[in-house]
Parts: sequence; C-alpha cells; structure tokens
Amino acid sequence: MSHDIYPSLSGASAAWRHLEVISNNIANTSTTGFKEQRLTFESALVGEGPLGEGYVQVAPMEQDFSDGIIVADGVDTHFALRGRGFFQLEDGSLSRSGAFTMDRNGFLVTMEGEKVMGNSGAIRLERGERMSVGIDGRVLVDGAEIDSLALVDAEDLEPMGGSRWQANSEVYPANVDVVQGALEGSNADPMRLMTDLIQTTRYFEIYRSAMQASNELDRTNIAIVREA
Repeated sequence: MSHDIYPSLSGASAAWRHLEVISNNIANTSTTGFKEQRLTFESALVGEGPLGEGYVQVAPMEQDFSDGIIVADGVDTHFALRGRGFFQLEDGSLSRSGAFTMDRNGFLVTMEGEKVMGNSGAIRLERGERMSVGIDGRVLVDGAEIDSLALVDAEDLEPMGGSRWQANSEVYPANVDVVQGALEGSNADPMRLMTDLIQTTRYFEIYRSAMQASNELDRTNIAIVREA
C-alpha cells in the first residue's frame, strides 16, 4: 500500500470528527444555556524536504462561552446568567440552565430534581413563601436575605452534555449577573452551523475520493507488476 493514502485518511478522520461536533451543536440549538463547541485543526509534517508528508490533526476542543439570547418568561424560579459563570448543583456539577422549579419540600431544583445550591447550602423556602433574586444572586424572602445563589466558575471545565459541566479544577466565585424570570437560550447559531455542516461534508467527500484514487492506483501498480 502506498503511503499517500495516510494524509487523506487523516483529513477524512478530522472531517468526520468535525461533523460529530457540528451535529451535536445543531442538536442543542434549543437547549437552554447550551454553549457551542468548536473544533480546530493543525497541520503536522512527517519527514523533511519535498518527500515529507503533511497530515491533519485535531487541536484541543474550544468552547464558546459567549452569552445566548435571554428571553423573559416571568417565571419566578427561572434564571438567566449574563457573563461567564454557572449555577452549582448538589452533586457538584455545574449548570448554565436556570430552568428551575420548587419541589414538594420547598427546595429549588432542576427539572431532573437536583437541588440548586446557595452559599449556605441547598436553596429552600417555607410553604407559601415567594422569593426574589437580585442581580448579584442574593435570595430574598419578604425583603430579608436568606442566602445567595452559588454562582461559580473554574479554569478546567469538562462538558457533560447539554448545559451541564464538570469542574476538574477548583471552583471560584463567578462575575455574573442574574436575571430572574428569564431563561438563556443556546448560543449555537443554526444557520451558520448548517453552512459548516455542508462545507465539512464536502471536505469529507474530497478526502474519501482521494483515498479511493490512491487505492485504485495501488491496484493498477500491482497489476502491472504481476504482468511484468
């Protein structure tokens, strides 16, 4: 097998990985608080001089933490964040989605039932109480502060799917603003992503065609050698 198939194979593999990332972004264009992932590529040269071979390698994943569009809905237990930061949940994971509700025990929870943390523990109200939350995250009941939302950030964040994150380094207070009665939409742009999807699909087809051409050349060379 000739070596010229390997650069095309590296390009096809990178394009396929890019298609996976784009598809995930498209699938989450309606996910509250979703942050778009972006894949970049680097060239790698193996060998020196005119016979050196160029390969495509995937660079570390980049994350777009820019704000999504904030849409007011008037629900007291819904919150949107402006700036980079996350809500902290009981299991230690972080969430950008502020689509919360109250459970029957008075705890502020996610739609999956996970408790939302304050600086003093899980946020909890007594029956019949209504809260207001300031732009700085302070939780007030009848004008009295009972806690503050735990709003944090970290240097090393690992996506867990949707708008959830795992902090792989120490968390610290985030510099964010809280908007009560609103939700933050995904920051993924569906129109641009569809353009990227079409373009990357074409790249994949080009690399695949180059691999097929290399394979056909190998077959031709083998046939010539056998007939010689």
